[in-house]
Amino acid sequence: MENNEKSSVFKSRRFKYGSLAVTLTVLFIVLVIVLNAAIYALTYSFGWYLDLTGEQYYGITDASKELLDGVLTPGVNVKIVFCQDKDRVLDDSAGYYVYKCIESYKKAYPNNIKVEFLDINKHPELASQYTTQHGIKLYTYNVIMETDMENGDMPNMRVFDYNDFYITDSESETVYAFHGENRFTSYIISLCHEFPKCYFITGHGETVTDGAGAYGKLYEFMTDAGFDVREINLTQPDASLNDAKVIIINDPVYDYSTEELDKIGHFMSDKMGNAMVFLSPENALSNEPERDLGNLKAWLKEWGVQVVGQVSDNVNSLTDTNGLSIFSAYPLESESTFAASLHSYMRQKDSQPKTVIDNALAFDCDWKELNGVRTNGAKEYQPVLYSYNTASVGDYKNKQFEIASLVRYTDQYQDTDSFLTSYLFVSSAGYEEYLSSGVYGNRDILFMLARQMGKELVPIDIDMKVFGSEELSISTAAAYVWTVILVGVMPIAVLTVGGIVCFRRKRS
Repeated sequence: MENNEKSSVFKSRRFKYGSLAVTLTVLFIVLVIVLNAAIYALTYSFGWYLDLTGEQYYGITDASKELLDGVLTPGVNVKIVFCQDKDRVLDDSAGYYVYKCIESYKKAYPNNIKVEFLDINKHPELASQYTTQHGIKLYTYNVIMETDMENGDMPNMRVFDYNDFYITDSESETVYAFHGENRFTSYIISLCHEFPKCYFITGHGETVTDGAGAYGKLYEFMTDAGFDVREINLTQPDASLNDAKVIIINDPVYDYSTEELDKIGHFMSDKMGNAMVFLSPENALSNEPERDLGNLKAWLKEWGVQVVGQVSDNVNSLTDTNGLSIFSAYPLESESTFAASLHSYMRQKDSQPKTVIDNALAFDCDWKELNGVRTNGAKEYQPVLYSYNTASVGDYKNKQFEIASLVRYTDQYQDTDSFLTSYLFVSSAGYEEYLSSGVYGNRDILFMLARQMGKELVPIDIDMKVFGSEELSISTAAAYVWTVILVGVMPIAVLTVGGIVCFRRKRS
């Protein structure tokens, strides 16, 4: 009797359809789990992700491809090594964007770029090829980039950390932008293409580091611009500028000797080199005999540049700076032809980025003006930046002053119709203070200056990606509709279907 009852239960309509429903439900859940695991595995392996920002914010763009197409030719191999396992890189918020960026490079140049992961803690014996051979210490947040190319005396390997690919606000010290594309493009080119050398002159208290041992913003900027940046002390007998393209004098405390200035003059006039000079009021206007920059200022005067005094402006300046971090005005194209080209594209924008100089100096030139350009033989002097007419220098009130100048020296190449050009840019050391900010135009002007000085492969058109501007590419109304669908309609639909099924089961 009992067996017959069990048999009838298994053959009943309720059990048959109920079991089918349960089986289908279980199979559906298993299918969802398997499908989810499969999609995760594929996205993990191939780096798939959905970009809802409206732009490929963290990947390679056409601007980089235009530069790299002539560099990553067949036979040129670049290997990028992350110093921890892939899952840890992806779990790290800083490493995640770096990885996504370089993956886009690998996809664009699959025959040239290879990405690897090396857990240096688990496999120190594999990491020793870098630590022993190159004498460096590696950390899990490091990224190694190397190539098998021989590039003169340039190293074929460089080591970075995640922070190198981000921009930090100099005031709040918070990370506000991703600069990975610019950095990766610059680094790849520097390893695969012989870059012009940029020398920071040292030996006179010049600013090269940030005071904490790390290189300063100007040094890092020139690296970003694609230069092979080094230091040189011209007091050394074997010091030579013959292989340099640009030299930088950044806020010297003590004066230069005539022998050193002769080397610089030979570099500028005979080798047609380029120079940037940044001065501070503290040192350029010092009355202390041991800090008198008489020789350097005399050399600058030969190039038309005279230091007038320190500028203040209580109207057109950053708040809480006592009128010393002043906003700059851009000369018009008619007033300054080759100098105005440094910021011509910014002047064309509806909202022009402001340039800010901290503790700005005013400059002047007493050369004779010819058609609005101050000339002295083959040398031409033009202003790059003005203060606003609300500025003051000493007893001179509510006037406009030149606060950045550019001198162009042109000479004929041997007995040909070709001409060579040398540039001298002079501004204040406080120009560097806002160099890493994406809000102001300081960085853009210097990038254009690097191009003026003859750099061919300058990644000027590669913008940093400000996190604050990252928005979904759908309207507010569309976002509202999708919210209602996902949060309201779909759950109600599921509950309705479930209720109908339960009701029909009870009636059956």
